[in-house]
Amino acid sequence: MSGKTIGAIVGVVVLAVIGFVGYKYMQLQAEAKKWAGPHKEIVEESVSKDGAVTSTHFVSLIDAPMAAVQNALWTPERSQETIENITLSKLLKSEGNTKLIEMNVRALNLPLQFYTMQFTLDADQHRISFKTVESQAQDLEGVYQLEASPDGKSTRIDYNSKSRDKIALPFPQSVVDSANREIFVNTMRGVKKIAQQPNPAG
Repeated sequence: MSGKTIGAIVGVVVLAVIGFVGYKYMQLQAEAKKWAGPHKEIVEESVSKDGAVTSTHFVSLIDAPMAAVQNALWTPERSQETIENITLSKLLKSEGNTKLIEMNVRALNLPLQFYTMQFTLDADQHRISFKTVESQAQDLEGVYQLEASPDGKSTRIDYNSKSRDKIALPFPQSVVDSANREIFVNTMRGVKKIAQQPNPAG
């Protein structure tokens, strides 16, 4: 095979790869735009980035009593049943008010991410905190703070988190923000589904 022929083949392969990467990037951008908002599950939002650390604040309102919402949030091992983004939520250990969960998470059309997460319940303060124990691309820690409405029929969820990138991400921050927004919205939908059941499982 001549050098010109090899060069032509290599050129075609390179163009094909570039085309495929460009196509996937356009798909990712389209998905990110879909989740740019607004969404009824988010009544307040703020996101800021300082170097490798992203701080995220979401507020959601769930039409269910606080006890039911707290119970729903405190069953992260059921996440794969109720949250679209979570493909695995395996309980590794439960001790007192702490649970260790293996989780596989996919947002937008990004690669699947693998986490080991620790969740801790402060039942008296109606607070559930979480942090990564093992992760691939980022370390994450945060809290869900619950507050009952005056009539007791609905619940306000304040979500605050900080994530630290462990690797340089090859896409804009807007994509990351949309991915976080998608996960939160679907989490709130899952919480609502469990909390509004007549007898939520414990």
